[in-house]
Amino acid sequence: MSDTTTSARALTATRFSTLLGLWLVMLLSLPRYWLLGDQTRLALLGAFVVAVSVALAAIWRLMSAAERGRCPRAIRHLLICLVAALIVVAGWHLFSAAGAIWAVTLSQGMALGLVLHVLLRLWRRR
Repeated sequence: MSDTTTSARALTATRFSTLLGLWLVMLLSLPRYWLLGDQTRLALLGAFVVAVSVALAAIWRLMSAAERGRCPRAIRHLLICLVAALIVVAGWHLFSAAGAIWAVTLSQGMALGLVLHVLLRLWRRR
């Protein structure tokens, strides 16, 4: 078995959607640090967003056509998890009277959604 065949099999729709979710979490966390005025974290997060964007493009190009065909379903699952988690976090902040600003709620909801997506995809695979 060649290295290219092994690496091509490692590039799955689930891994692509997980990396896309990570990219979304980082991108949607940028307003949080911009509003807080935390320039160091903002710069680091911005650099990571660019790096993950490059990785996403490279993975898409290297992924097999069959796996690309599975991507819409994996991405739809990711989006459902993100929206559901965002609703849960927003409800939590609303009912706990935490008074979190919208940017914190957004970043926490996206992070929870990504964790939910990964756990459900792993559970489904087993």
